[in-house]
Amino acid sequence: MRKIFTAILILPFLVSCGEWLDVQPKTSVEEEDLFSSEYGFKDALTGFYLKMGKTELYGQTMTYYYLDMLAGRYNNDPDGIIDSSPSTIYAYDGNYQSTVISIYSSLYNVIANINNFLKFVDQNRSVIHTENYYETMKGEALGLRAFLHFDLLRLFGPIYKDNPDGAAIPYRTKFDNVATPILPASEVMDLIIEDLLAAEELLDAHDSEIFNYDDSADPFAEMRQMRMNVWAVRAMLARVYCYKGDEQSKALALQYATSVIESGYFSLAGTDAYAATPITPTEQIFALYIDDYYQIIDPVFTNVSYSNSLAAYQTNVSMWYEVASDARYRNFSAPQGTAVGQPLLKCNKYIFTGSAYTEGRGSYNGLNSQPLIRLPEMYYIAAECTPDPDTAAGYLDEVIAQRSGRYNATFTTGFDQTDSRMIYGVSTGQTVRVNELMKEYIKEFYGEGQLFFFYKRFGFTAFPNCPAGDTMPLDNYQMPLPDDEYTYGNHN
Repeated sequence: MRKIFTAILILPFLVSCGEWLDVQPKTSVEEEDLFSSEYGFKDALTGFYLKMGKTELYGQTMTYYYLDMLAGRYNNDPDGIIDSSPSTIYAYDGNYQSTVISIYSSLYNVIANINNFLKFVDQNRSVIHTENYYETMKGEALGLRAFLHFDLLRLFGPIYKDNPDGAAIPYRTKFDNVATPILPASEVMDLIIEDLLAAEELLDAHDSEIFNYDDSADPFAEMRQMRMNVWAVRAMLARVYCYKGDEQSKALALQYATSVIESGYFSLAGTDAYAATPITPTEQIFALYIDDYYQIIDPVFTNVSYSNSLAAYQTNVSMWYEVASDARYRNFSAPQGTAVGQPLLKCNKYIFTGSAYTEGRGSYNGLNSQPLIRLPEMYYIAAECTPDPDTAAGYLDEVIAQRSGRYNATFTTGFDQTDSRMIYGVSTGQTVRVNELMKEYIKEFYGEGQLFFFYKRFGFTAFPNCPAGDTMPLDNYQMPLPDDEYTYGNHN
């Protein structure tokens, strides 16, 4: 498979918490030289995606690893070297403090470099000669800045529905040493939307919208699902407006979600295609290419000894997927080892060799990719935001029919009333609609880091296999800002 990305990280990506305000270039490549050509801008932009794919961000920590631990995806082996025990994973100031600081500093470091890029892309626009490339590059960068700030808000901000005016995070738009104030969550949300709308306007008329290899196209213009393309921006607007949650925002979320669904560029994978290629290339709206991804994931999921990897009790996995015919259930291996007497299953979603990817999108088969936005989420957002229960059930059915069977339409009765059922052994206190969505998020997004955000958005005080026990303290949903933010930040 040919390499999707063949570029270097051009700008410095900082690692220590106290350095993220130190944004002076420290590379041998001077920024004036870097941004003196179209090629330099391409390299710098590609560097952002490469950094996002590192293990401290979406190549591990923020997808199948720490974020999924927080959502109760795994069961802890008391003797294991990966500590996912209830007493430690929410210890944001304790055992996992370095992880939290790394997430924060790494995300803001990419943002700082994006801001530098945005400064020069306007300043040196004349060196970008290829038609549409200035607009495409700037649109991508604005979309990425919004994407990264949104995940910072979802991690370090308050539960939005309960406290939209609560202190959240800085929204950084300049590449300098000037401290940026910590803003209320609602103001951060407004700035995210502002960036996304600006990105949409730029990309709408200039994105190539090529979602496959195209020998006649510049590599920069093909495989757009591996970049912040115009449909990824619209999917992000659906995600953000849904998170905002008021009726006007839900109407906009529905509008954007259905536009992506109806675009014709993406399609749900049926059971056979899903079984052959569970990374579902035809569903990818935005993903990262990570070279030799298997070698990164292998130690986490496929070590012979469970004590060195992550797995879930077979009883839990069987309960979550409900029927053995669900194509998503096939993502799990046969029992491999036990913990406290329980047979264990490991997730094989990303553990495939190239020959196993027999179903794909033309010559693109999904190998070495980490999805960040997929088509099923647009159906779930539509199901959540449409006011009509029957229509909502229909959106759920579209996905479920491609995975296992038909949706039980009887649930449309009392869809928005508190659910009296025990769902996977838990009384969540949520509505029937939310619980049905929860079941789908559990099944669909294993290894993608989205489930924790779903629980936080609704303020679940109990959820299946919750690491905190019978009750999830709401404080566990908000990571604390690193001390250096308070030391160096502007809090006026």
